Amino acid sequence: MNKIVIDKENVILEKITKSIDVNFELRESEFGISKIFIKVLKNSNLFFDINIDNSKYYIEIEVDNNVTLNIYEMKKGNKAKIQYNYILLNNSIINLYKYNGTTSIKEMILVNLNEEYSKFNYNFKSISKSKENYDLVINHNSKNTDSFIKNNIVNVEDGKTTIQVSSYVDNGNIGCNVDQSNRIINLTDNKCEIRPNLYIDEYDCNANHSALIGGFSKQELFYLQSRGLSINDANRLLINGFLLSDFDNVKMIKEIKNNINEYWG
Repeated sequence: MNKIVIDKENVILEKITKSIDVNFELRESEFGISKIFIKVLKNSNLFFDINIDNSKYYIEIEVDNNVTLNIYEMKKGNKAKIQYNYILLNNSIINLYKYNGTTSIKEMILVNLNEEYSKFNYNFKSISKSKENYDLVINHNSKNTDSFIKNNIVNVEDGKTTIQVSSYVDNGNIGCNVDQSNRIINLTDNKCEIRPNLYIDEYDCNANHSALIGGFSKQELFYLQSRGLSINDANRLLINGFLLSDFDNVKMIKEIKNNINEYWG
């Protein structure tokens, strides 16, 4: 699998095949932002292993016509700021599986579905223990484009999580599918926010969103306790399902399980 390691101010390329073209500039911009530019030419898998402290990164990924890219991303560190720009061309697909284990992060995610039949599938998980801000903008710039956004976050300790997801479909871009699913399991008294926005200017469009903040339901917890589980074990079982669903990468699953056991071991 193609692998990119970001270790603070260093970018390390591992097992990069000819199907992916990577260029980067380290802290060369006026504001000290390191930039990574990726062009995907053939069907590929790409693993990001990110560890950044007080660093700023811009990551741009363009997927060529008729190409599918599977991205697996794990992030840790402290006070990270990252801006992503995903560019999808005709009949291209990005399947993105991402887990965040940082302490304090601010992310800006821009998705441009620029040509017909492009598709963006986004699966994000996090255990938030400090301030986290996520701002996603999905532009359906062509007809017959699809976006499926899923955010699952568990808020603990000093976690204060804000998610804003804005999906745009202009008039004339018929046949688009737009879906947002956002949920924060808030195990604190801290304020969390979800701001789901649908800006749809076309009748021929299937658009949905959901937003939920709260704990697990009393019915779920009661059922598990009635089967002999303690409240801590019941919460751990539900959190495992909440954070591990949709993921199949062994390394990511192991990392998430280790983080879960730190709180509910």
